[in-house]
Amino acid sequence: MKSIIPLSFLLLVTGCVAVWGQSYNVAMSNSRSVVIEYDPVVINMPAMLQAAQAECDKYGKDAVLDNVSEGNLSIKVNTYRCETRTADKVIDVQG
Repeated sequence: MKSIIPLSFLLLVTGCVAVWGQSYNVAMSNSRSVVIEYDPVVINMPAMLQAAQAECDKYGKDAVLDNVSEGNLSIKVNTYRCETRTADKVIDVQG
């Protein structure tokens, strides 16, 4: 019986990965925001951050974390704002 509980927990935790095919899911994306659901137990954080930026890149914008909330079954939900890029100022040190 003791081995059934950890096995059940493992199946529950890996369930989202099986459904999504990865450790996160881009639930919604448009020119203003990106919503990503993820399982904090198995998240590949660099891949998720790249996915958020890739969605904002479609509009020439940068992804900025706006909100973190909790969804069903301990799934986390991050909302990123897609903010307009501003050009970096170049300082002329020779003049």
